[in-house]
Amino acid sequence: MGTVNINNAQRSANYTKYDQFHKIILGDIILEKELYSSWWDWKWRCGKIFAKCKAQRTIYTIEILNYKAKFTAMTYKGEDAQHVWEEDFELFAHTKNPGSFQLFGINQSTIPMLIFHNELIPLGHFYKYSFWSSLYLSHLTKNNKWESIRSVWKDMRGFLCGGPEGPNADWKFFSSADGSLVVPKKADMLKDDISFQFFCKIGSSMDNSILKCAGFSQEPTYLDDLYLEVTKDLLSNDTETPYYLYNLWQNPCYYFPINIIGRLQFHTVYSPLKEAVARWPKGVYSLWEFVDWGQMGLVEKIVLSSGLTRFKLEMTQGKRICLQAEYNWFKLRIAWLSQSSWVFNALGMNKGKENFFLINPPHLMIHSACNYDSLPFFDFYNHKYSNKKVLPPPIYLFVHPLPESISELVSWKNSQPYFWSFDETGQLEMSEEECERWRLPKLTPQTNGLAFLSSWPMHIYAALQDWQKACGFNSTTSDWARSMEYPELGIIGMTKSQGWFKEAANVQKEGKKKGSWWEAIAGSDISAFGF
Repeated sequence: MGTVNINNAQRSANYTKYDQFHKIILGDIILEKELYSSWWDWKWRCGKIFAKCKAQRTIYTIEILNYKAKFTAMTYKGEDAQHVWEEDFELFAHTKNPGSFQLFGINQSTIPMLIFHNELIPLGHFYKYSFWSSLYLSHLTKNNKWESIRSVWKDMRGFLCGGPEGPNADWKFFSSADGSLVVPKKADMLKDDISFQFFCKIGSSMDNSILKCAGFSQEPTYLDDLYLEVTKDLLSNDTETPYYLYNLWQNPCYYFPINIIGRLQFHTVYSPLKEAVARWPKGVYSLWEFVDWGQMGLVEKIVLSSGLTRFKLEMTQGKRICLQAEYNWFKLRIAWLSQSSWVFNALGMNKGKENFFLINPPHLMIHSACNYDSLPFFDFYNHKYSNKKVLPPPIYLFVHPLPESISELVSWKNSQPYFWSFDETGQLEMSEEECERWRLPKLTPQTNGLAFLSSWPMHIYAALQDWQKACGFNSTTSDWARSMEYPELGIIGMTKSQGWFKEAANVQKEGKKKGSWWEAIAGSDISAFGF
């Protein structure tokens, strides 16, 4: 019998990309535990969006005959199973680093599989949220460019790695985390004390990142959660409540009368009794900002000492007149959180901190109803001043100060918060007849989004207090906030103590027995609002 010689060319012809991995037959695979299953889970790859495939991908812990170690496998079923398997193979076959799933073998049966080294556990199966560990995870995923907050897994050596999306995890992803910060991949970092000590070693350069992440840890709060039982006699189903205030209530069937909530101000921190406790200081820049990208048809913004904001009408800018103002509620959040320990200490508060809240107003817009091409003013203006030797007079738009409370917001929405003038000081308003003669457009005030309340859980306040102390600051002062150049909030009622809150609680009980809580408050030394 002759000898068959196989040269290198023949070997190359028979070689395929699959030969770099172990080929495991279906009969040698024992499914031990299902970890996660999804019908479409393909968006996470390389930041690209894929169409939903008719395939089910299931991730298992498996055993393989004659192997002592356990493995992790992904199986594929459905009409597009082979196609999706092939795509995943291409992805993982070219991934070889200790921070990701590492491909061990394949199975190409009617139920194709990708088999990975190590027994891997998804984050959602073992992790419980805490502030410092979530801060760590946010830095970990951003630094390693892992696409999803659900894509973190743990191997049996105690290291974290990135992989396909798994089940939901009790975890808040902080987009403001610094992606350039390299953090360890050890699973021990998920322990709150260890992650806290890690950030302490970095020091004050973490201040802003920590504050921003704390700011995004707010929880929704609703007015009907605050003493609903003792105030329900004041609630109504008034359908005239503005739509942009709907998010102030959890139950849309109940609304506080506007005369009750109207005085609540946007630049103020309130106690659960709706008492003002701290306020953005006067004389500091306004938290309302006109955004450049929301400014059309207008140029040369100037804020006058009178509080008016002046714009010059410019025909060459865009096709319509539009102004958009945003309230920088996040800056107020950060200022509050940076000195909350100081405020609570001044008020003698140890409990109930999670019920202190801020009001976030919606964005505001002032705009024309139609484009320049359709506005009679521009036809008139261009025709009258077509002779370039005659310079047209400048026309100014003056916007009144933007609202600082709920009642002012309602009034702003239902009024005309602007006027036109030829006078750059704004002392001479154009009359309605003059505006009509010049065919100036009428502008419409509008809200964009909804007002809502924000509060922070106790563990956020505790974490920030611990951080201040670790950085060498006295948490009973505003030193930490001032070191970051945040304005010092004005504390209202610094002589009030815990006894004041206990007294208020007793008044509530009496009010519940005798009638309206607000009547009881009005009859005591404690006002319903602290303004």
